[in-house]
Amino acid sequence: MISIGSVSNFRDVSIGSKMNKNLLFRCAKLSTLNEQDIRVLENLNPHSIIDFRDPKEIEKAPDNLSPKLLKKYVNLPISASTLSRMVAQKEIDGDSVKSYEKVMEDSYRMYINNHKEVWIKFFEILLQSDKLPIIFHCSAGKDRTGIASFMIQSIFKNPMDLIFENYLISNDLLTIKAATAEQSTNSSNQDSLVTKNMLSTLGKVQHSYLNAAIDEIDKKYSSLENYFISQLGLKVNDIQKLEQIFGNN
Repeated sequence: MISIGSVSNFRDVSIGSKMNKNLLFRCAKLSTLNEQDIRVLENLNPHSIIDFRDPKEIEKAPDNLSPKLLKKYVNLPISASTLSRMVAQKEIDGDSVKSYEKVMEDSYRMYINNHKEVWIKFFEILLQSDKLPIIFHCSAGKDRTGIASFMIQSIFKNPMDLIFENYLISNDLLTIKAATAEQSTNSSNQDSLVTKNMLSTLGKVQHSYLNAAIDEIDKKYSSLENYFISQLGLKVNDIQKLEQIFGNN
């Protein structure tokens, strides 16, 4: 079991009985990585370290990687401007948690619909990994990273209740402060309008967030497998190859 104590929300993506352990890892930003854990990751010898954060987030807290690990670093930026949209929504609905939760759900739909080029590249990297470990993360390792984990775990036909249970673990491993540390709006004027209710909503995961993405897939693309094939260009044998690379064959 790989343990990285200096990074929040670091854990194996493997769940159920069909996935191999120690090949896929998810976490929060690696800016807090200490020297001891840098050595652990170097010994892990990852194929890739994938960062889903946008340039603004990275500028605030760049991953603390050694030259050896930096060669494995790949940035696949995903941004939904969630906090900015919460500030805009406050003008309509007031400081409403329910309203902010709807904004979060919309962000999850955007992860599916607006960032297909990222998921195409993500799966290209997985297919090229040759059974070397892959680490992927965003800022808190819960939303964008949560979607990536859901996609992979679903390939192995894991029960949805198990996938949701794993997704919700982020609430146990993160504080609201840690989960929202690098989050900001698109302007300094908006930053001053951010409320505690916005941050508490942004800083957690809940069933309805991931469910919004799943509903979007089902309504627009009929199934996740069809989304993979029709939108991301994966072939049936690509999905089978992913099962071979990351599964208990």
